[in-house]
Amino acid sequence: MGNIGAAFQECPNCKQEFQNDLRYHLERARVSFVEREFADDHMLYLRALIHRVRVLNAENDDDTAEGDQICFKMISIIDEMKSDHSQSDWSGEFMKMEAVVLYVIGLFHMNVGSEESLQEALKYFGSAIYLFTLLGDENNIISAKKNIAKIEAKFNGEEICCNEGNDLEFSQRQYKYWLGKLGEQHPITIRRGELLAHALYCSNQGVAAERLLTKLAAISRQVHGPTHNCTLSATSALKDVKDRRVFVDSRREWFHALKYENDGLICVVKGPVVEFSGGSSSMQEEHMLTLSLPVSDVFPGPGTPVVCQGLSESAHFNGKIGDTRGFNEGEGKFEVHFEEAGLEPAIIKHENLRIVFELP
Repeated sequence: MGNIGAAFQECPNCKQEFQNDLRYHLERARVSFVEREFADDHMLYLRALIHRVRVLNAENDDDTAEGDQICFKMISIIDEMKSDHSQSDWSGEFMKMEAVVLYVIGLFHMNVGSEESLQEALKYFGSAIYLFTLLGDENNIISAKKNIAKIEAKFNGEEICCNEGNDLEFSQRQYKYWLGKLGEQHPITIRRGELLAHALYCSNQGVAAERLLTKLAAISRQVHGPTHNCTLSATSALKDVKDRRVFVDSRREWFHALKYENDGLICVVKGPVVEFSGGSSSMQEEHMLTLSLPVSDVFPGPGTPVVCQGLSESAHFNGKIGDTRGFNEGEGKFEVHFEEAGLEPAIIKHENLRIVFELP
């Protein structure tokens, strides 16, 4: 019967994924087609329903109602399939489908966001984790547990506290998996790469994050075009990562560094930044200032790409690019992790570092 899913998901000529409204309507058409032509193929029907529910807008009442119907229908199909198989036969592909169905239903309820829906999401994620554990599917176990943590934090009125090391390791595995399975040009790989870049950035690995996003944006622009969702998303993420945030000591506030002047002795900054937490930030237009300050007053934020200069005892670090990971305010020194393989992290004085605004 060929690849029915691909016919509704990507253009047969350019092999590009359909997007936005077109994808929304085609996923509905896919369900109708499978219901009409392959009503007895439960696995094919479930795949169509899974893809449909994933494109629904949980903030839209009609979509929410449709999603509830789809979730009920998927559970009914799973129950019917189980009645046709013995418990010993319910393994492998069947169990994996049930786990994915439970996970997707959890996502739908999570996106709806009401207290009742969030409680339902917890139930479905928990059931999915049980099956993913039996299947040895570590990646989906981690994803489901992260969603449970988000819901529980919302119930408790808390901010999500992420384990950056675990997030980074998980994102690296996911990107490597999809890179090997689909290649670097596929939208799924590009999206996973963007998530990896975000994890790198949150771990103060600014250079690696910027390198990866630069590559992803270029690939997506060349293969999928400048207006493709993947290209727009990767380009936007790259813009955020290239924002050089600095702490202005004399004002005790965070600013955006723009450039150096006067042979690197003056740094031009704009701000102040309203919030700074190692991630996104914003400024209030009416309070923005553009200042030209001595570099001794401007301190790079965590993860900022920097280059060493003027070192005498450790001259081999001069010209080497790295990112700032730690800062000793009393001594005015940064811990710098270098991009070049084989170079150990070093403690560098503030005066011997300059921000890299454009990576070479």
